[in-house]
Amino acid sequence: MMEYLLLANPGHNRVYLDAAQGAAAAELSRLLPRCGVESTQLCGQPALRLTCEQPLTEAERNACARSSLFYALFEGAGEGLLRPVEVPVWQYLPDSLNTILKYPGKTNEQFTRMMVNLAQCAAEGLRETPTLLDPMCGQGTTLFEAAIRGWNAVGLEVQEQPVHKGATYFLKYLESGRYKHKRSEEKRTQGGKRIAQLVTVEYAAKKDDWYAENTRKVQFFRADSALCDQLLPKNAADLLVCDLPYGVQHGASGGGSLQRNAAKIVREVAPGWLKALRPGAGVALAYNVLTTPRQHLSDAMEAAGFTVLPQVEGLEHRVDQSILRDVLVAKKAK
Repeated sequence: MMEYLLLANPGHNRVYLDAAQGAAAAELSRLLPRCGVESTQLCGQPALRLTCEQPLTEAERNACARSSLFYALFEGAGEGLLRPVEVPVWQYLPDSLNTILKYPGKTNEQFTRMMVNLAQCAAEGLRETPTLLDPMCGQGTTLFEAAIRGWNAVGLEVQEQPVHKGATYFLKYLESGRYKHKRSEEKRTQGGKRIAQLVTVEYAAKKDDWYAENTRKVQFFRADSALCDQLLPKNAADLLVCDLPYGVQHGASGGGSLQRNAAKIVREVAPGWLKALRPGAGVALAYNVLTTPRQHLSDAMEAAGFTVLPQVEGLEHRVDQSILRDVLVAKKAK
């Protein structure tokens, strides 16, 4: 029996780290289905113990490195000794793209990574370069996680300021890192009325890729999530990841007013999401258990045509007194 120890990153937000170790164990159980996973400590620091009958493959070591709390991986060497394990370098852009970005209400970037992993595990038949959709993207934390992975990303946000700030930040990041890139902007109209403003940033991590036109895109739509199917081609995205409004300080798209129950929002906009996703697409939605019963959210997704997957136990964790966060995982049938 092989035993490994995954040490949690000490630089992570401590409040999130204390709350999310159990959730990270649940995440790793999905990423490494043949391994046993349990929470533990190493010299008083949070860690996860992995046990499996055969050594981890390169793909499994890569999955460990992509997990939300990863800092280092060790293999048990007997008599209480640990041997460092090399993991593949998987980032297309550095993690600093998301860790530098700070603003009130930002979704924790480790939690965002966890949601992307859960959606990826649920998906079938991802393209070599997938496209991730966040239909309520704020300033773009989820879009930037996709960019770190070398994926394309599309976000919709009804408010002008977050879209402007997110696009501006991304451009400055690329400029400071001397990455080849270009920005374009266009209006989308319907019946002579503007329904969206689109900013597209095309870029490449290496100059050779840029000149070979092997590029990636992040697109920011200033638009309501309810217009998703009108703005995106059918079957455009491979994954959908969204931190739904918690009904505490967030305004809801779809109706223009504050709605406490995210299921009501989803019931309005999810049919459009379905059309924009490819068959087999994976979905991860974060929501506030205190304002949205899980069954209500599940019913809304199924009414739109999604298949809701069995609940991933251990993901629920408290963010503050008014937010008890959990994740619903679903997929579009093949």
